[in-house]
Amino acid sequence: MAKINFAPKRILIIDDFSEFRHSVKKMFQAMGAVDIDDTGSGDDAVDKIASKPYDIILCDYNLGEGKRDGQQILEEVKHRELLRYSTCFIMVTAENTMMMVMGAMEYKPDDYLTKPFTKDALLNRLEKLLDKKSDFEGVEKAIHRKDYLAAMQVCNARIAEKPKNMYEFLQIKAELSITLGSYHDAEQIYDTIIAIRRVPWALIGLGKVFFHTHRFLEAKEVFQELVDEHRALVEAYDWLAKTLDELGDTKEAQNVLTRAADISPKAILRQKALANMAVKNKDLNTAEKSFKSAVDMGKTSCFKEATDYTGLAKVMIEKKTPEKAIGILEESKKVFEGDPESSLQASVVQGLAYKDMGDEAGLKKALDEASSLFDSVRSTMSADASLDMANSFFQLGEKEKASRIMQDVVKNNHDNDKLLKKAQAVFDKAGMKDEGSNMIAATKKELVRINNEGVMLVRNGKLQEAIEYFEKAAGGAPENKIINANAAQAILMYMQKSGKTDKHIHQVKQYLEKIRRVDPSYDKYHSLIALFQKVVAV
Repeated sequence: MAKINFAPKRILIIDDFSEFRHSVKKMFQAMGAVDIDDTGSGDDAVDKIASKPYDIILCDYNLGEGKRDGQQILEEVKHRELLRYSTCFIMVTAENTMMMVMGAMEYKPDDYLTKPFTKDALLNRLEKLLDKKSDFEGVEKAIHRKDYLAAMQVCNARIAEKPKNMYEFLQIKAELSITLGSYHDAEQIYDTIIAIRRVPWALIGLGKVFFHTHRFLEAKEVFQELVDEHRALVEAYDWLAKTLDELGDTKEAQNVLTRAADISPKAILRQKALANMAVKNKDLNTAEKSFKSAVDMGKTSCFKEATDYTGLAKVMIEKKTPEKAIGILEESKKVFEGDPESSLQASVVQGLAYKDMGDEAGLKKALDEASSLFDSVRSTMSADASLDMANSFFQLGEKEKASRIMQDVVKNNHDNDKLLKKAQAVFDKAGMKDEGSNMIAATKKELVRINNEGVMLVRNGKLQEAIEYFEKAAGGAPENKIINANAAQAILMYMQKSGKTDKHIHQVKQYLEKIRRVDPSYDKYHSLIALFQKVVAV
């Protein structure tokens, strides 16, 4: 193991006690470090990490009552992709409580140190970490820039060298295979590892493969085994709950999430999942408690969302306390001021509350606010958020707005039977079963026609026209994987014929990334990746 030259290393120490920061700074200076920053504030720490590429970050877990803690700093810098592949993030704590340990583990720091520690203990950890970071530099660089194909190539090359850390490279390769939707390849890797030893990471990976390939009974068996044998492995609880939900057992899914939240109560995403599952089960008390937890945690978390407030407000309306809902939504508008989608969500749910109260003036005001925001955000909402919004508009008698949202959802997902069933359920609830069925059928037919016309242009060799045609079609249905796939294919075929350009390569990457986000298991996606690699290599 090579001796570390600390002189060029950029270091950040995060701790609310200035004496401790001074002590650790002296340790680093004794190792030869000169570029050392420190702060006692979580907010300031995130700002510093955003503005400077640190090599080493030591972060205390507890930064003071009511303030952003180490777990929340780590979750934000990872969520915003502020950490470089080479950065060592070490969580420091004087605590060993289950809540702290499980909370910190959720976002996987590179290592942990318990106070007090010596300079030699710190140096020993850093030597091991930096040595490991350098070994995975190539693959981690590619993953960081989201070039998963390049990451896979680097991974395969390293595996062929039979390195000492072969299993870790196999784990990365399997995770990349899942990211790219190559579930068969991932399954083969996990099966090979499990045949030698039933390690938790391989079992979780195999369970994910079963889940993504809709083998839910097999997924349930794997995740249940993990929960039974590794009681603190909260990720397994999350996946077991998702699987049970897919199997229609929402009551047991809620029980599983409740157990996971008891083990690691500071995980905001799990509180959100528990709240939404409780809503499905009409358990309003649990939904209220979990939404409130999500709202409170969100005050210092990057996962703060307006849907936590609107979810809580809807529960209050269901519990016949619409006045409380109004107050919650007013708070949401202040917290998310300047965000039109959040304001739209709050206004629509306020309309529901005013309607429940029989307040015509309040209802009119809420609808006027919603109408002024509607067009600016309609096309950017996720499918589930869109369905929820349409359902609310239907309840408020805003049939035209609701129908326009529903048409957007169907356009973007005309081949997604599961989502179309959800859409039909929204129409059914609004008393528009036949009208909804007809709209869905007509929109599907139109999308098929659009795709067929574009494909005919490709077959007739009119590639430039096909590119322009599919570009326009993708503008009307930006999340439709089939249109995006056909657009990518037209450009790739054009480059095969006329030569590659940076502009066309960039366009293809954008289309492929959209498909990957929507459905990485899509067969045509994989054939397009192979064709893209071939074209770019020429």
